[in-house]
Amino acid sequence: MIVPGPRLWWAGSVAVVVAVLLVPAAGIGWGRAVAYTSAGILVLALVDAVLAGSPGRVNIVRDFPPAVVLNSHATVAWSLSRRGRTRRRVAVADALAPSLRCERRFLARVAPNSTVRIEHSLNPSRRGRFEGDALTVRVYGPLRTAGRQRTRSDPYVLRVLPEFRSRREIEIRMRRARLLDVGSLSVSAHGGGTQFDHLREYGVDDQYRNIDWAATARRGHPIVRAYRAEEHRTMVVVLDNGRLMAARVGGATRLEHAMDAAMALDTVASRLGDLTALQTFDLQVHPMVPAGRGPAHLGRFTESLYTLEPVLSESDYQLMAEYLAARLSRQTLIVVLTDLVDPVVEATMARAVATLAVRNRVVVGAITDPQVAEWALTVPEDAEAAHLTAAAVAGIGSRARAARRLRKVGATVVDAPAGKLATRLVDNYLETKAQGRW
Repeated sequence: MIVPGPRLWWAGSVAVVVAVLLVPAAGIGWGRAVAYTSAGILVLALVDAVLAGSPGRVNIVRDFPPAVVLNSHATVAWSLSRRGRTRRRVAVADALAPSLRCERRFLARVAPNSTVRIEHSLNPSRRGRFEGDALTVRVYGPLRTAGRQRTRSDPYVLRVLPEFRSRREIEIRMRRARLLDVGSLSVSAHGGGTQFDHLREYGVDDQYRNIDWAATARRGHPIVRAYRAEEHRTMVVVLDNGRLMAARVGGATRLEHAMDAAMALDTVASRLGDLTALQTFDLQVHPMVPAGRGPAHLGRFTESLYTLEPVLSESDYQLMAEYLAARLSRQTLIVVLTDLVDPVVEATMARAVATLAVRNRVVVGAITDPQVAEWALTVPEDAEAAHLTAAAVAGIGSRARAARRLRKVGATVVDAPAGKLATRLVDNYLETKAQGRW
């Protein structure tokens, strides 16, 4: 396809001047003068387009990273080479998604039998899987009044993974005291854990149920069984993917904050020798990421999350609880990442949590909106502000009622501000492990 070049308007300007001079000098009419100059411009453009050469002679290799983390920077490169005898200007337009925030058009001068590499930075603003294949190449003639263009198919796939916002704070926590040793000492001191370790004399902090009566009878004074925490215990992170998680808090959706918390829990649990599984649900329960640990497992975690988008309907909490209860054969730490809406908690969530809490330790993690807390503390100056303050106070009260309902059925509730959920849940996990309550 022949397309106009950037200098075609220069040719048009020259043609206008020629037409103005041609009319009085040659004594021809304006119509004929315009026709002659237009024909001249057309012939010039056609000759320039022919001299440009075929866009098919331009070879383009796109170099993408295999994956990019949300809101991080990466480099995309295009390597251009051209068969021919003369240097040509080549314009390229790549069909990249706008949310990748990358320059999609560029112009390069390509010499024959050489390669030109063009690099641009991308900074994705949206998570997910991006696919495309349209790559438009335009080659201009030597006068740049016209060129030839072709759109070819060059498929690409780019994965934008969720951002691990709390990584730095999690690393700081892991670099503190030797958490595993501290946890083991605490478990031994308080008689926690579930695996029998040894017999010892009764202490004031020991529980009555841990007394070994046969050993007590043999030795003539109280003897208790000391337990230690089991190695490779399992934690299941349950991620709500329903409409409650679509609301934006602190510049990101609740789902994004929950993903950050899930990755933080998996990272810490792996460091301490525990296994972590991931379960997502909305109207249906999605396949579980099996329990595992280590960097490879965190990669599987991330791969299962990057295409997840909230389903704008109510999640089926009871279906999720029945699915997990049927598959968990031993006591498990279950962390449910959702939101606290009192009507939803009263109608379905509390019953589902109660089902899970019969044999497992359940923690419910949710995100509070700091803006709502700020509105609740604002002294209203007019009627509109008064309504806003009243609504904020009512919302906070509703969350508190929802949290109380869940605590009554046996759950631990961690309701943290945006950006703090991951660290609060990690602190809860470490405390639970250190005290031998799981």
